[in-house]
Amino acid sequence: MAGNDNLGMRADRKMETRLESSNYVGVRVAFVNEFMFRNQRQTFVFRAIEFFAGMGLMRAGLEVVGIKTIFANDNDETKAKLYSENWGREELHVGDIRALHGDDIPDADIVTASFPCTDMSLAGKYKGLNGAQSGLVLDFLRILDDMKGRAPRTLMIENVMGFLTANDGKDWETIVEGIRQLGYQSAHIVVNANAFVPQSRARVFLFGHKGPIELPEPPKSRKDLRLDSIAERDGEWWPPDRLHGFLETLSPVQSNRVSRYRNRFWPGYYGAFRRTRRGKAVWEVRSDEIAGTLRTTRGGSARQAIVRAGCGDIAVRWMNLTEYARLQGAEHLRYDSVTPSQAMFALGDAVCVPVIEWLAIHCLMPLLRQRQ
Repeated sequence: MAGNDNLGMRADRKMETRLESSNYVGVRVAFVNEFMFRNQRQTFVFRAIEFFAGMGLMRAGLEVVGIKTIFANDNDETKAKLYSENWGREELHVGDIRALHGDDIPDADIVTASFPCTDMSLAGKYKGLNGAQSGLVLDFLRILDDMKGRAPRTLMIENVMGFLTANDGKDWETIVEGIRQLGYQSAHIVVNANAFVPQSRARVFLFGHKGPIELPEPPKSRKDLRLDSIAERDGEWWPPDRLHGFLETLSPVQSNRVSRYRNRFWPGYYGAFRRTRRGKAVWEVRSDEIAGTLRTTRGGSARQAIVRAGCGDIAVRWMNLTEYARLQGAEHLRYDSVTPSQAMFALGDAVCVPVIEWLAIHCLMPLLRQRQ
C-alpha cells in the first residue's frame, strides 16, 4: 500500500480541475460574498423570534432575505458563545424556555422553533413528546398562547423525520392540533440539505399561518455535489496501525466497497461513520460521495470520518471543523469562542443555512407578504 502523502499529491493534481468547476464552491463563495455585503447594507422588513436558537444558523438563513431576529432563546451556554460571537448578545436570552411567558416576548412577524430532536430519534429511544428534551416544544406552544393576539402570524417548527412518526404519529398530531387551536392553518414540507450541500440531512418543517397557506414542492436532491468539493486536502490522516484497525472492522460488504473505491483510477472522498452492531463498534462507508447527517456526539453515528481512496491507495481521518461548517453552509461564521469539538457539536445540532435560505425565499416571504 502506498503512503498517504503519495495519494494526497495525486488527489490534488487529479481533482484540481474538478474543484475549480465545483458547483458547491462557486455557489458558496458567491453566497459568502453576498452575505458580507448584505450584512452591511441589509434592509430588514420583517421581525423574527427564535426559540431553541442554538448557535444561530436559523438567523443566518433568515437575515439574508430581510428577516431580522429581535429575540432569541436557548439554554446552552456553549452555543450561546457562538451565537454571541457572530450576532452579538443583545437579542439573545440564555435560559430555560419553561421560565418564559408571553409578556417576556416582543411583537414579531414570525416565530421559529428548532426544538430538541433527541427524543424523536433512536438516541432518545423515540420517547417523543414524553421525553424531557423534545417535550419542550409544548412550552413553545404555551408561550404563543400566553401572547394571545400578539402572537406572530406565521410560525415554523423544525425537526428530524422522526417527528412525523414518533409514538405512531400521535406526537405530530398533537402539535398540529395545538397550533390549530391557536388559530393557525398548517402545512409541512420535507427538505433535504443534499439539494444544496454534499450532506444527506432530511428535515421536516411544519408551518403555521393565520391565513391561507400553500407550500411549494421541495427542492430536488442534486447528484453533482460531492465531498471532494468541501474536503480539506491536508489534515491529520491516520497512521498505518489505526488505518489497519479501521479496515479490520469493515463487514464483507463494506470491505468490498472500499476495495472498489481504492482501485478506481481517480481519487475520491467518501463519508464514514461508526455503528454499533451486535454490541461491537464497526465502521461503515457510504455508497455515494456525500456525507451522512452530521450529528452531535449524543447521536447514533456521532463524529464522521473522511475516506480518501483511489489510484490503489486509501487514507482515513476525522472530519474537521472547516468541513463541518461547509456542510452546514456556515463556513462564513466565526468559531473562535469555543473549542473545535464544541463547535462541531453545535453545528451537528443546527439547521443547514442554505435550506433556511430556500425556505425563507419560497415559503416564509410569500406568507409574510400576504395582506393582513
